[in-house]
Amino acid sequence: MNFSRRNFLQVMGIAGGVVALREFAGRVPMAHADPGASPGLFLLCYMRGGWDQLLTLDPRDNTDPRFSEANARKAGGSGIMPAYDMVTEAATKTLLASNPSGVQRAGNLSFGPAVPTTLMDHAADLAILRGVSMDTLTHEVGRRYFTTGKFPRGLAASGSSITTLVANAGGPTPLLPNLAVSTESYNEGLPSFASPTSVNSTADLQLVLKPLGKALDPKSAEAIEAFQAKSDTCENHELDQSSVVTTFRELTKKSHSVAKSNAASLFQFSLTSPPAEVKTLFDALGISTAADLAGPRGRAAIAAQALAKGISQAVSVELADDLDDHDSWDTDHAPKIRTAMDALGRLITVLKNTPHKDGGSVWSKTTLLLFSDFARTPLVNTRNGRDHHLASSALVAGPKIRGNQVVGATADQLMGAQLINPGTGKVDASGVKMRPADIHATLLTSMGIALDPIRNQNPTVISALLK
Repeated sequence: MNFSRRNFLQVMGIAGGVVALREFAGRVPMAHADPGASPGLFLLCYMRGGWDQLLTLDPRDNTDPRFSEANARKAGGSGIMPAYDMVTEAATKTLLASNPSGVQRAGNLSFGPAVPTTLMDHAADLAILRGVSMDTLTHEVGRRYFTTGKFPRGLAASGSSITTLVANAGGPTPLLPNLAVSTESYNEGLPSFASPTSVNSTADLQLVLKPLGKALDPKSAEAIEAFQAKSDTCENHELDQSSVVTTFRELTKKSHSVAKSNAASLFQFSLTSPPAEVKTLFDALGISTAADLAGPRGRAAIAAQALAKGISQAVSVELADDLDDHDSWDTDHAPKIRTAMDALGRLITVLKNTPHKDGGSVWSKTTLLLFSDFARTPLVNTRNGRDHHLASSALVAGPKIRGNQVVGATADQLMGAQLINPGTGKVDASGVKMRPADIHATLLTSMGIALDPIRNQNPTVISALLK
């Protein structure tokens, strides 16, 4: 991404915030269910393209006769083919040699063969949601549905991202309340400070966090800042009918705070001579090459610093960017899944090992959501690929989320989403289907944030997930 000065304003949320306020002026800011409490931190992790649940969060025993290729493909058969023995990845082959089923277990959870131990080590904190009904097989729709918890208008996102809701509930104090790392993020009608700061790399962040151009002498800078703070003319009020001037002034004030901070030093991600603290982070995340830094581990490092150092209230980060394997699934899918989930597992470890200023660890204050556009078909196609499938899954965690459990399920025939009892999390023929809107409602409830923005989706809180 090439950054012009216009791009910089967009990154800082000015353009997005102005549009949001212009289009939705007069709306009341969203209420916080408990105004005296902090929602905590929020980490949204996205895996682009649609993931294979059999390799990840919803596995099947590769030795079960029901799931052999012959029985999967025959009329009236299971329609489910794990096909783990087709995967060429070395780590999967090693696992199958000692565990032919391909199903890994950690606590009460089960994982497919592409999930690394670095993530499974955190099973006690994690809840797997299976049988999430996506209601779409279009990438943009699935991605935006899970990002906002509201079904899109055509291809266009509807509502604000969950990260924006959390940033709004937390207030404007953090330098970059809502940081989006290689992800889409939206603000519909909320204050401009909650708008996402969108970056793809640490170079982008340096542009955001460092002053532009040559620094003024301190007295001149103070005089300009004081003038801008006090400027309150008739012209300003006349031009502020749609809150454009107010937004600009708020963001000007924020830009002074950002420029005077030393936050840029936290993201000096040099491989040759990183600051000691950054080197410790690199070691924890396994970053040693330029490819590591440009990939999931590098993006995880940005998220780690933003959350651990109090730069952001909410961070969204893309951990996998090319999972749409309609062909070559056997060679391509497992390595990409493993790399992304390893980055997430390492990131959680970093957050667990980082003290929070209010006590406990940063992880103990963090709510997590991991998702993809939708799932992939349980049958392998003629090109050794898997196509799009409606029944997906998600991974969640948080201070008020009950971990070490599986909620929901897919059927052992055709892998369709099952109805669940939201109170128990178990399959219930008279229950409800689990949707992204319901997952959002549950996570927001766990953080003490009111459900006003998604109430028109008629969400069901999955109380089985709540402590």
